[in-house]
Amino acid sequence: MRIFSLAVTSMLASLATAPCLLAQITVPAKQYQTLKVELESLRDDITLYQGDPQQLLLMDVRPNRFRPRIDYYDQTNATLRIRDLYAVDHPDFASKTPAERDKEGDPPLQEMWEIRLSPVQPTHFSLACERGKSSFDFSNIQVQRVEMRADETQVDVEFSSPNPVQLERFAARVIAGSLRFQGMINARAREITLDLPGSECHLEITGDAFEGESKITCLGEPSQMQILVSRKVGLRVTGPAATIARFAASHMSRSGEDWVSKNYASSKCRIALAFGSEVPKLDVEWE
Repeated sequence: MRIFSLAVTSMLASLATAPCLLAQITVPAKQYQTLKVELESLRDDITLYQGDPQQLLLMDVRPNRFRPRIDYYDQTNATLRIRDLYAVDHPDFASKTPAERDKEGDPPLQEMWEIRLSPVQPTHFSLACERGKSSFDFSNIQVQRVEMRADETQVDVEFSSPNPVQLERFAARVIAGSLRFQGMINARAREITLDLPGSECHLEITGDAFEGESKITCLGEPSQMQILVSRKVGLRVTGPAATIARFAASHMSRSGEDWVSKNYASSKCRIALAFGSEVPKLDVEWE
């Protein structure tokens, strides 16, 4: 196994319209069977989307104060690791709360990370974010699995086109922040689990129908939730009666304790939506 650290081999360029510097970090295209992308961010504003197929990673960091640590583990089952330098220099950082770190002499500094990623094989994402804003556009990336934890973070997730592979599991815990998830049907997920205590949430169960069933489970009690649902898929909703009653519509009917779309049995694409607890502030719209 070969490990490449790119923390000291970045290319620097001056920003034409700003006094700060831009750090540009690259990893050329690699051969592997599977890839795991690990990202650990503290207070950074992140934008991740598909990039140039000639490069596995092209990353811009503004300003160029403390560039993140980038490691690539070159093997059949490869790993690309992107870590905030504060997390690298403070191995015990997780033992303190964000408020406690605020009082230290060297708290984490906010940066802007623009990540252009072009994996050529199915990819597993392990994402940890604290504060800041994180935008993950997985469109046209072979997303096989996502594990996410976000604390006090504004998170945007998007699949604007059908996932080239089936997503085995998408699990996200967003605490006291916000989550906007667009194109959930395009994710082609077997299972999506969202734990959203104290967070604002906007879910769009929309996209191109695929053949199969997707299970979406909402846990925790979000501060408020908006859901946009496509009428083109079969939908079954389970959970506390007061919550799932919000799905009452002309094309929905009661089936025991559940609400089920009238086209459920004949639909090639079916969504099983479950709520683990009551959501007091829930707005449901149909597309």
